[in-house]
Amino acid sequence: MIVIEKAKKRDLPAMLAIENLCFSNPWSKSQFEESLSNFLVAKKTRKLVGFIGVQKLIDEAHILHMATHPDHQRTGIARKMMKKALSVRAKKFILEVRKGNLAAQNLYKGLGFKVISIRNKYYSDNDEDALVMMYEKL
Repeated sequence: MIVIEKAKKRDLPAMLAIENLCFSNPWSKSQFEESLSNFLVAKKTRKLVGFIGVQKLIDEAHILHMATHPDHQRTGIARKMMKKALSVRAKKFILEVRKGNLAAQNLYKGLGFKVISIRNKYYSDNDEDALVMMYEKL
């Protein structure tokens, strides 16, 4: 069973470990510390297996960052975290996703996100473009 809860300071080591496994240009510890109040974590039998950051600004929310431990990818955890994030009281949700990350794009499209623009050379590690996607609540 997956439990999604607010991230706590004690979750940081596990979040950083997942971050370093999942990303070629990982967030730093200080980046996580500065925005920890915006993060939710997914736990399976009390072990942290994923996280998602959502920052709300008036009636819009930005999905800051999300990752699932590689051993738990493609098991529905990311979808569950996204659904929890989409329960925030906001009319619009915005996120950026690598143009080459088709698995993530398919997840977001399946939840109702649509591509609204492209940010050229958005990712500094390889100059990959980002697709900007938006979800609007009816």
